[in-house]
Amino acid sequence: MNTTTETLHIQLQPFFLSRKKYYQLLHLLFSVPATGELLVEIQHNGNLRGLEEIHDGGKILRNFFEHMTVEQIERENEEYQRLFIGPGPLVAPPWESYYRSREHLLFEEWTYQIREQYHLFGLQYKNENNEPDDHLIPELEFMLYLVDLCLQETETDRLVELISSQIHFLENHLTMWIPYFCKRIIEQTNSQLYLGASMLLEDLLTFDLTTLLEVREALPDVR
Repeated sequence: MNTTTETLHIQLQPFFLSRKKYYQLLHLLFSVPATGELLVEIQHNGNLRGLEEIHDGGKILRNFFEHMTVEQIERENEEYQRLFIGPGPLVAPPWESYYRSREHLLFEEWTYQIREQYHLFGLQYKNENNEPDDHLIPELEFMLYLVDLCLQETETDRLVELISSQIHFLENHLTMWIPYFCKRIIEQTNSQLYLGASMLLEDLLTFDLTTLLEVREALPDVR
């Protein structure tokens, strides 16, 4: 590895580590119903103080965690069920196809596009063929996987390919449906936890895409 590539790899490490932390936070916020242990983990490891300074959703989350009570945790658990799981009609179904299909159907073309993206990297959704692959959580996990690959990669050409894969996934999938998903949450919840989380989700994905495009634009000179 030449000096230019070594320097590039070192310079980009903080950027990728920061992205990994934010994707981990989003994953935690939406992956499971709120429990005391989960919320304490977010409180301690979510960099909420930093988010509070730069984002309104971060401020809402910071305020929630500062005043969190056992009763609130129970209510947030119930709200998670109402929003994303059921029983009954879901307020915010967490599948891409629901928002991109005219009839709000699952297992549509976007499900299989997502599956193909996973397979390109040797990955397979654990519930493939039983549940849609285009659920929010595996999509976030896929982004985390690609960020980890970037952290490990030392070859510039391959790094550019990985960044391009993330840009493609954000442009053609996550940023295409997440605004509608978040809009439903914002309009139909009184939960400070999920209000702040949905605001943060939408804006972080948009910011991540913009930043990745800028980073890729700066890379060709060293290829």
